[in-house]
Formats: sequence, structure tokens, C-alpha cells
Amino acid sequence: MCFFWKNIYIGVVADGLRADKFFEPDSGGKFRAPFLRSVIKGQGRWGVSHARPPTESRPGHVAIIAGFYEDPSAVTKGWKANPVEFDSVFNRSRYTFAFGSPDIIPIFCGALPHSTWGTYPHEFEDFATDASFLDEWSFDEFQSLLNRSNDDPKLKQLLLEDNLVIFLHLLGCDSNGHAHRPYSDIYLNNVKVVDRIAERVYNLLENYFKDNRTAYVFTADHGMSDKGLIFLALFLFCMVHIEVQ
Repeated sequence: MCFFWKNIYIGVVADGLRADKFFEPDSGGKFRAPFLRSVIKGQGRWGVSHARPPTESRPGHVAIIAGFYEDPSAVTKGWKANPVEFDSVFNRSRYTFAFGSPDIIPIFCGALPHSTWGTYPHEFEDFATDASFLDEWSFDEFQSLLNRSNDDPKLKQLLLEDNLVIFLHLLGCDSNGHAHRPYSDIYLNNVKVVDRIAERVYNLLENYFKDNRTAYVFTADHGMSDKGLIFLALFLFCMVHIEVQ
């Protein structure tokens, strides 16, 4: 499978984000994701996808970055590794930067030589707290990367080359959905956090590159049932793609 893009591909995955909670207004009639809604209405392409089980994070991410449904039996062969090698947008990149969960990022970048990646400690994944700070951690690492490039000519040059991938994994909705349920105030507020992060990522990169040659994809790997379980029958997600000509 081949992937081609002009300059840079930005992938932001909101793990466990339900499509209905993304699209519906809150009790005050305001939408929880105003930035992404403005993209949908103005310059983006979007959709809600129905997919097949297993709706676990690894096969969900395989579908996102490689474009195919993984063999369901792969789930039984180990959560921490890919039992079968496959091509992906990460492999096809000149270089990949990735930040997020220690349960996700190393699976796809741990053996990728042309990558720089970072994860927070497992101890951060505390189901007793509001997990939206995990999303902020991923964004802060991304922002720090751009800031460091101002004093690092080699990093700056790498970021300005074509076929670059930046991938942010946002675990907050998934953790908050499991712990507090997707109709809780904590989960619904996390949808707002994710939208604000998407907006900040977009603004930072548009100001950084200033060349209108960046593709942005915002999506989720699976949804969340009312009981806080991963959707098995219906894979709900919102995808926004921006490619400014």
C-alpha cells in the first residue's frame, strides 16, 4: 500500500471518542467541538465510519495508519506487538514523530528507525482521575518539539522536509469513558479538550510552515458504549481531513 502527500501529514487520534457526543450540542445548545465543526462546514471532508470487530485499539490503529482491517485472530496473539508485518503511512514517511500512550506508540514506532517518539509513564493512566491531562501531555510534547527546532538547525531542517508524519495519540476520552462513562461531565468535557487541541495543532503548524501544503486527519480508533465498554458492533468515529491547496 502506497501513501503520497505533499509535505506533512498530521494524524490526531482521539481514542474512544463517540461520534454522537462529538456532533450533538450540550445542554446549553452549544457544540462541544466548535473548531472541528467549522472545518467540517467550511474546508474539510468528514464522515462517520461503520467498521468490524475487533474494536480494540491496536486493530483500530492498524486500520487508520495502514488502511486495512487486521485479522481478528491477531488480538489473541499479543497486545504488545504486531504478529504480522504490514506497510503503513509511518513506514512510507521520510520521518515520523509520535507522542501518546505507552500502550500504543511503541507498537508502531518502537522498531521504526526513522522515528522519534515519546510516551508518558504507565502510572499516569489513573482511572480515578480526569484523564484529559494525558491529551494535554501529548500536545505539550508536540509543541516542545516545534519550540526546540528554533534552536536546533538539524531538527528544523528535518521538520521542513517532505513526507513527514506527526502523530498524536489522545487517550483521555477512552480512559474517561471506561472510568466515568461517556455521558459523564468528565467525558463530555474531554471532547472539548480534544477540539481545543486540534485547533492549537492546526494553528501552530500553519504558522510554522506557512506553505499551505499540510494534510490534517482527526479521527478515533473506536467508540464507547453507555456502560463504558468499547463498541463491538458499531465503530463510531468522526474524521476530518483538511488539505489546503
